[in-house]
Amino acid sequence: MRNITRLAWRPAICLLIFLASEGIAVSQQAPRPVDTGVIFSAEHVEGSGANRLFALAAPYWTPSPDEIALLEAHLKPYLGRATILGAKVIAARLESYKRQYFGFTDGGKKWILVNGFCAGQWKKQDTWHDRVVVVLDGGVCFFRVRYDLSRSQFEQLQINGEA
Repeated sequence: MRNITRLAWRPAICLLIFLASEGIAVSQQAPRPVDTGVIFSAEHVEGSGANRLFALAAPYWTPSPDEIALLEAHLKPYLGRATILGAKVIAARLESYKRQYFGFTDGGKKWILVNGFCAGQWKKQDTWHDRVVVVLDGGVCFFRVRYDLSRSQFEQLQINGEA
């Protein structure tokens, strides 16, 4: 009889653990909207899988809206000067793109990864506010670039290819 009672409690305990873990996930700071997109919090970088998808190194940190504004002031001129095929097209259409911002550390420096995508993507699906956008192919509709906060410089621009 004692074993039966013990077994009856197991589903209840599992349910409590599940509910507690759901509460933990919900308590993570949600991505913060800005005019050009969303800033992912340090907690959300790891929880969303962005750290694995983009090979971002810890410690993660949450960029401020002022840091994003500084980055954005340099993004269009950078894209306009870049020699990578498609960069000038993105620069010309940049106002129609949305972006996701992820703070990470590399070589002891703070970096922000910018994950950009065109209106065709963000108008079609509203999940970009809290889920990482990763698309294979798609051409100039999708780009990623790293921003060195200490030097106010961009590196490693990647623009998707065409299928």
